[in-house]
Amino acid sequence: MSLSILMGMEKDSLIGLHNQLLQGVRVNYYPPCSMPHKVLGLSPHSDTSTITILMQEDDVTGLQIQKGGEWVSVEPIPNALVVNVGDVLEVMSTRIWTNGKYKSIEHRAVTTKNKARLSYATFLFPHDDVEVEPIYDIVESQTMYKKVRYGDYLRQSMKMKHAGKAHTQMAKIEG
Repeated sequence: MSLSILMGMEKDSLIGLHNQLLQGVRVNYYPPCSMPHKVLGLSPHSDTSTITILMQEDDVTGLQIQKGGEWVSVEPIPNALVVNVGDVLEVMSTRIWTNGKYKSIEHRAVTTKNKARLSYATFLFPHDDVEVEPIYDIVESQTMYKKVRYGDYLRQSMKMKHAGKAHTQMAKIEG
């Protein structure tokens, strides 16, 4: 089943809204750390992509998600990928397109004392010129977000220090 259908849209609507789907890849290496309780591998953030697909090593825990105000480790499952909803599906597609039905997850990477960790992340996102706004036929409540150009959103978020989901504020309707 396609993500578009799960969101209550026509089969290829999400791809159409992206105009031209782009992909970025990042390889993350976290060496062993003698004081892992004092060092983060990657500060808390949410991804500015539509979807993030992460491949992590089967035997090294390092990914943590924010759940109920606590940091919870995501235990690797052998031969499995981690799929995260990104800000485009929350802020720009679901919060804007579906007004908050889906949530991007705040996450971070931690270091370990005895093992290095390697992960591969691929990010799927729309072209810079795509404007995103609520899809009114699936918005269930009053719109919280305004129409924004994805490239502007991405560059604004890149200028900010990783601070959880603070970068998503630029898309909110003030008032």
